[in-house]
Amino acid sequence: MTPLGSPEIAVDRARLGEIGKLLGRGGEASVYELPKWSSPDRPGPLVFKEYRRPHGEPARLRTIVAVRGALDLQRRDRLDSLAAWPCRVVEDGGEVVGIVMPRIPARYTAEISLPGSNTVARHAREVQNLFIDPGRMARLGHEVPSMRARIALCRDMAAALAFFHDELEVVFGDINHANELYRLEPTGVFFIDCDGVRPRGVVARHSQLNSPDWIPPEPGPLTRATDLYKYGLFVLRCLLPGADASNNTDPAPAAAVLDAVGMDLLTRALHANPAVRPSARDWRRHLNALLGEPEEPPVITAASLGRDHVLRGQPVEVAWAAEHATTVEVRSGGFAVRVDGKAGRGTVLADVERSGFVQVHAHNELGVDVKVIGPVAVVQPPETAWLPAPLPSLVFPHVGLPVPPMFVPVPPAPVPAPALAADVARAAGPLRLTVPLAASMTPEDVIGAGPVLTFDTEGAA
Repeated sequence: MTPLGSPEIAVDRARLGEIGKLLGRGGEASVYELPKWSSPDRPGPLVFKEYRRPHGEPARLRTIVAVRGALDLQRRDRLDSLAAWPCRVVEDGGEVVGIVMPRIPARYTAEISLPGSNTVARHAREVQNLFIDPGRMARLGHEVPSMRARIALCRDMAAALAFFHDELEVVFGDINHANELYRLEPTGVFFIDCDGVRPRGVVARHSQLNSPDWIPPEPGPLTRATDLYKYGLFVLRCLLPGADASNNTDPAPAAAVLDAVGMDLLTRALHANPAVRPSARDWRRHLNALLGEPEEPPVITAASLGRDHVLRGQPVEVAWAAEHATTVEVRSGGFAVRVDGKAGRGTVLADVERSGFVQVHAHNELGVDVKVIGPVAVVQPPETAWLPAPLPSLVFPHVGLPVPPMFVPVPPAPVPAPALAADVARAAGPLRLTVPLAASMTPEDVIGAGPVLTFDTEGAA
């Protein structure tokens, strides 16, 4: 017995009273207001979803209603905040003709005025709005979420799926662009069309269909693994909105907005092998840590030194990995440096002053984890000094030979000069010098004329 008591599973259609106005119509069912009927275990406005033909799996629908009825008060309230979960099966003539479920909360709707129109209408905030280009989103009248809000919405959907998978043990199945609604400030998601949910292990009698652009790579029935694949598509398209986002399946561009751990989660979520896809709980824990809202104390999963010795004055590289850490601090002696821990792993260059151990501290609001690594030896580098170098004494051998002079004098070689006076004396008469003179000149005009010189004017013109 739950705190509220076990509610009834089914209600006869006639007990619903007057059926209100039509709220919506699809290919398989129509949805109406229920103004005259209320449920003691599900407060708030309710609606009647009437199938076009009697449902083919009445036992499964009753099981889905019973899942909610079996929850304690706290978890039932949690489910009601996450989903328009069926609270009654509607029977008519022994056949299941519909379900009663809560009306979509107003906080998951918005009044939209389309461009070029004066008409304002209230529409459900389907998650497909998050996939379109932000500029176009604004032109259509939708509030454009920040990147942090988008990450928070991914966290909220992961938390809802983790609740479905781990607490309720059900598979949602038809995750797509329209079956989940969102809100901002605060962020939140709300699942609709929950009558397609299946308890884990229940095999569908009829083939389950996937929405276009939300088809998992593996054939067969929808499972927890197909939920996780479709969730990966939601993360990819929510974080990378644009013209082609609605059919995007390539995780590589998400490296611009996700850290290394997030990229690993996304790559595995979209992997063709269902066994490697991360759980919704893994996603929730990481995105909470990325938002600075850790749900568990931090845990250092690895820490190591780049080398075990280093010259004084040179840093040593410290590599670390931690879960749920908001900050990571490396300490050694008087050195301490703090870095952002939300990335999940990183390296720090530590200026180690003396030999010893290095401490790695991971912090968040819920606690701290410490890991001691090392030791690291700090080596004093050798000093440089000038040493005197004596010059060698060079001794040259004495060979006893005279050193030749720089200039050698020319040896004397006398040459006898002619006896000029005797020769002159022997000459017949005085020395006669004949100088032709111009007609206008006289002998006195000749410099050096003397008694021993005579001038011959013969031949002068």
